[in-house]
Amino acid sequence: MFNKLLFHHFPSLKSLLARWQYDLLSIWIPKRDVLFMNFGYTTTHGEHEHIPLEPAEEIQRYPLQLYHYVAKHVDWTHANALEVSSGRGGGAAFIMRHFKPRSYIGVDFSAKAIDFCRAHHSMDGLHFEHGNAEDLKFADNTFDAVVNVEASLYYPNIKRFFQHVQRILKPGGHFLYADLRYEEKISEWHEQVEGMGLKIIKKEDITQNVLKAMEMDREHRIYLVKTYIPRILWKQFYHFAGLDLKSLTAVPQLEQRRYWLFVLQKA
Repeated sequence: MFNKLLFHHFPSLKSLLARWQYDLLSIWIPKRDVLFMNFGYTTTHGEHEHIPLEPAEEIQRYPLQLYHYVAKHVDWTHANALEVSSGRGGGAAFIMRHFKPRSYIGVDFSAKAIDFCRAHHSMDGLHFEHGNAEDLKFADNTFDAVVNVEASLYYPNIKRFFQHVQRILKPGGHFLYADLRYEEKISEWHEQVEGMGLKIIKKEDITQNVLKAMEMDREHRIYLVKTYIPRILWKQFYHFAGLDLKSLTAVPQLEQRRYWLFVLQKA
């Protein structure tokens, strides 16, 4: 209930709290143990997607599979791409290695996250910059693809972000977008997406896929909280991971939120 109150009535405060959480994670988890912050994706029957992963990536398969599902809907050949809110860079590094765009820039509001990415992801064509999703400092018609995964729910003014996406995409470029909203906000959110003026190539409710991934990844998420987070903050970070401190055996939940994927194209 408190979380919903923040989202609906105090978006700027929610954004500040999110930044605080991400900065703390960058301090507490200096290693590559956590490269993703999303809830994950899998088929509803729980079988793994056939993605060639490095051995070290297997422990983060489910959040990585979300990036794969988001990215696989477009052709990345010779693409110059931007990810807004790239976090700890796991998705950026995976897309760069697996789909092989010409270049990929990750932007995040957390300077500590950018420092982490620069220290841990060294790859030709992959760069990370500090920036604000609502004030992107790129020229018009710059990118062939813009990626945004499970981040815009924390933006105080989503319309500003959408305006920048529309502006910086090249004609024919794609916006690859995955996020969640409370059920009572879905219609308003979809209207905002449709109001961008981009052609909707695909939109899909992937809530059940995300919930299944959270269920299959539960033990790993519990391990990460217990290993890296001070006990006094366990409740907050279990909630952040979609878990309930009072009943860690319960089925993970999204608090009556629905998770959607959008693939849009600029005319």
